[in-house]
Amino acid sequence: MPVTGHSEKTNTILEAIRWRARHRVNAELMDQRRSLSPGWQSDCAAAGLLGLTIPEEYGGHGLTWTELVDVMHQLGATNCNDYVGLMVVNTLGPPPIIHFARETLKKEILPQLASGQALSTSAISEPDMGSYLAGIKTTARRLPDGSYLLNGEKKWISLGGDARYVNVIAQLLDEHNNRLGITGFLIDTAQKPGFIVGPEERTLGLRAVPQNTLTFENLHIPPEYLLGGEGEGLRAAKNAFQTGRLLLAAGISGAAKRALRIAQTFAQDRVVATGLLAENGQIQNMAADAIAAIQAVDMLVAHTAHRLDHGQNFDHLLFIAKAIGCEEMWRVIDDCVQILGARGFLDTNVVGQMFRDYRLFRIFEGSTHTVWGYQGAMLRKRPEEFLALVAEFDTSPEVHELISESAEFTRTDTPGGPSRHRHTNGVGQLAGWSVLAAITSDAARRGDAHAYTAAWCERQLRTCLQRARDALTVELPTVAEISATIHKFDDQIGDLTQQHPGERHQMDTLLLRH
Repeated sequence: MPVTGHSEKTNTILEAIRWRARHRVNAELMDQRRSLSPGWQSDCAAAGLLGLTIPEEYGGHGLTWTELVDVMHQLGATNCNDYVGLMVVNTLGPPPIIHFARETLKKEILPQLASGQALSTSAISEPDMGSYLAGIKTTARRLPDGSYLLNGEKKWISLGGDARYVNVIAQLLDEHNNRLGITGFLIDTAQKPGFIVGPEERTLGLRAVPQNTLTFENLHIPPEYLLGGEGEGLRAAKNAFQTGRLLLAAGISGAAKRALRIAQTFAQDRVVATGLLAENGQIQNMAADAIAAIQAVDMLVAHTAHRLDHGQNFDHLLFIAKAIGCEEMWRVIDDCVQILGARGFLDTNVVGQMFRDYRLFRIFEGSTHTVWGYQGAMLRKRPEEFLALVAEFDTSPEVHELISESAEFTRTDTPGGPSRHRHTNGVGQLAGWSVLAAITSDAARRGDAHAYTAAWCERQLRTCLQRARDALTVELPTVAEISATIHKFDDQIGDLTQQHPGERHQMDTLLLRH
């Protein structure tokens, strides 16, 4: 049966995803084995799930943003490991190649990626640097013949040890160690001396998608493997990150819907002291709030995808979708664990594994507090952009007034230090909830709980505004006081660092080739 409401191309892909979910994907087994299934790459290629973002001229699907959102939404509902693996090889790896590589490399590499002959990813984070790109320590030195030598280390690289092609950004240096700007490079890892794959991290969730450490030791990169021009690495990195931020919200929304469906099925049959669990007022309230959060995030994602499809790239919307989408949808999953009670704590009941796996999304591609702080700082510099975010929506008088007050808060003067940090974070959050309140207020008369969703978003914005105002009046303990208080906990709980030996995982050094 075709999936309704989508393009024919999208329908075909969605049906393939659902077939795979029923017949080829074992989420619990992948989690236990800490690896994707052995046939994952070939299965995904056969199902047409690779090359989603690659233009048709290079053998890909060339999906629009709206189509891509629909696909990632379905994958998110299926299984987090499957979803993230496909998101990496479709949205973190190919876009920098598509937009910044030379045409000869595009013709050589993109068909390989689209057909599943090779995988790609991006390596940006480092041991001492996450989303703060200016702190990159990996260096590339330009040689007299125009090629480059790459040295450094990247950490938490999804599929870093499996990808044939890796996009890397590094500080470019000249022969005198003068910085020439952050620059992007494409690495072909096949038989490449100086490219060293380190161990995988043992993660809390998302266990089947390896997170590798990559080390570069005098790795030689030909000049034609430059991504863009020298000093354009931040653009390449942004291209990789920004593509994924919207899709994180789309994917976790699919997961939240599945979790809520499971929880509601249980609640409709579970009898408690007050009667059916689903008819308990508190559970009904939790379910209604979950529906409101899902509807609001879905409208935000659809609106942002529509704007991107029409060439209206508004970075603020991508940040908002990532931050609010991942926060609120994970809270829905958390509430579903609560509704299910003891059953929610079992991995075999799906929702428990979702709880672990999707927790990463509040950190992935920028922690929420970092996203809000960055967005708030940008809006403080350009406060006129705040109201531009909501200008096209027809809102209720109450929402209009709240948004006006929030926009005015953006212009509030604050001293430096912690107060400034809290203010910029508050501005970022207010921008996010203003957009959601505006979108849902405009759609309040559609029916199907949209009126409740609009009222819920209005309450969230009102609470956010009050919290942002209160934050400016709260006097925090000093860093020294906080540190001293926490260190006193050692007196209460002692030193519990584990010293009991575990299993050996390394080969005996006497047996290794010298």
